[in-house]
Amino acid sequence: MGHIANKIDAKDKKLSEVLSGQRYRIDSFQREYRWQRKQIESLISDLSISFKKNHNEGHLIKNANDYDCYYMGPIVLCDTNNELSIVDGQQRLTSFTLLLIYLLHEQEKLKEDNLILRDLKPYLYVTKSGEVSFVLNVKTRNKVLSHLIENPSTIFEDAEELESNLELDFDDSIKVKKNDESINNLIERYEDITLLFPEEFKTKNVLPIFIEWILEKVVLVEVKAYSLENAYTIFETMNDRGLTLNPTEILKAFLLHKIDDDDKSDEANDFWKEKIFDIKSKIGSESELDFFRAWLRAKYAETRRDTKQGAENEDFEQIGTQFHTWVKNNSDKIYLNTSEDYYYFIKSDFDFYSNLYIAINSFKNHWIPNFETLYISNFYPIADSLSYPLVISPISKADSNMEIDEKINVVARFLDIYTIKRVLVGRAITQSTIRNNIYELIKSTRNQNIESIQLRFRSELDKLSKTSPFILLHRMDNWGFYHYIFARIMYANNNRDDFSSLLRNRKQSSYILYKYFENEDKPASFSETNWNLCINSVAGHCLVRRHELEKIHSKKGVKRLQYLIKQGYLQGTVDNEDEIEDFIIYRDEIIRQQIDALVKY
Repeated sequence: MGHIANKIDAKDKKLSEVLSGQRYRIDSFQREYRWQRKQIESLISDLSISFKKNHNEGHLIKNANDYDCYYMGPIVLCDTNNELSIVDGQQRLTSFTLLLIYLLHEQEKLKEDNLILRDLKPYLYVTKSGEVSFVLNVKTRNKVLSHLIENPSTIFEDAEELESNLELDFDDSIKVKKNDESINNLIERYEDITLLFPEEFKTKNVLPIFIEWILEKVVLVEVKAYSLENAYTIFETMNDRGLTLNPTEILKAFLLHKIDDDDKSDEANDFWKEKIFDIKSKIGSESELDFFRAWLRAKYAETRRDTKQGAENEDFEQIGTQFHTWVKNNSDKIYLNTSEDYYYFIKSDFDFYSNLYIAINSFKNHWIPNFETLYISNFYPIADSLSYPLVISPISKADSNMEIDEKINVVARFLDIYTIKRVLVGRAITQSTIRNNIYELIKSTRNQNIESIQLRFRSELDKLSKTSPFILLHRMDNWGFYHYIFARIMYANNNRDDFSSLLRNRKQSSYILYKYFENEDKPASFSETNWNLCINSVAGHCLVRRHELEKIHSKKGVKRLQYLIKQGYLQGTVDNEDEIEDFIIYRDEIIRQQIDALVKY
């Protein structure tokens, strides 16, 4: 029998088994938690779609036992001295931990209905050797996770303290303070979950079933090695899979074999390779997959899956999962009949739309004159899998450069207003929630002229609200969104700064969202109710420079307000405590006017 260090175990495990009764270490040399909104949105969307395929009205918790499993792929662990370290999989396990924390709080809201609810804390905490710790035991992250569990409503208020002055013990005598980039990411990804989680799942009839399904039907393959060397060998092998064909290469093979002229086939092959290299070099690895999904959905998809249980995937869904197979089975929809059709599909259509995709990506990710809306709105976006097809849909090869630019801006303006309006009226912008709506817009704007597009978009926006979506003393219920809105207002008033510099980051010169009065600042003239309404409203907050926070907070009452006005963070005048309420109501009205200007179409 070989030595234990050379042993390798692999086993399918439910999420409940992976996160129960274990304590995991993430070694200091491992990378930070770096998932972004895109990955969280993709995870929640995939989970939602998989769950909805099985769920039906009237189902009970026990019905989840018969639902299909959702496979999350492998995680690689190293077991040395009965201690488990995560070699591969910490991004997914950390994200599931954040999701479970969110579900814990959503469950709390259902307690009054006397439901039998699943206890989620055993999947967050573990007791071993007389010590209680988090299942994912990373010392620098424990404080923020505790905060999310105990008091998530103030997480952005206390983010400054959580992000800095983290003490790391390297031995009994040395303590090093450092900033941990994971802290900010944990906070922002948790907020993403609060925004992206489907509203229809939050009811007493659905949420307990979803939680049961998550814990018992989400499956990971646990690969366990007993030496660090073996664990990393497994990790490298799993992430270096040789010459397996990806969907793009399979699509190329299909298209080329339909070109019966060898010279043209060779020419198309060389051209294809150049264009794929161009996409990858300018956007990133595997970006060509997203391009094909966006292009084919924008220009050719006609059908989508019905919302009822058991419905089959249609054009939009098939393109999203296996676009190479969809093209092969739907060549008539792409007008591919003759050898020449296939040749020009590559040399003309592929060329045009890949260049367009690269340009749109550049507009979304860099400040480029005349395309500011696409860039700015990308800091609080809907999913790329929806936005890219909608931008591409109305544009045709026959359009002039001027028409193309105008169509891009018309769609960008619509997406910007659509997103802001939906969030302000309390409606989700999750992929699963708005997908069908956006798919219909993609179809109805395909190859249309500018006037028709604008008319269609105006009709869609009118469905949301024709009046101001900002109500009196609108409660601060979404820190990330309102930081973005205040940054938009600040940028509109003085656009000399790069918009990204107005958003939250780790630089001392960056802006943070600040609640400028607390309960203890209440003047005697205020009733408790009115004071809470004012200080917890959107108008009771503003953006301030991070490095000025301590100085601002050292001032009390009306003097703090006067200082904020003097420094240009707020506009107006306040001479005494009796004027504070009038000032906040006045500020509330100004914010409403500025938001109305942002959403004017």
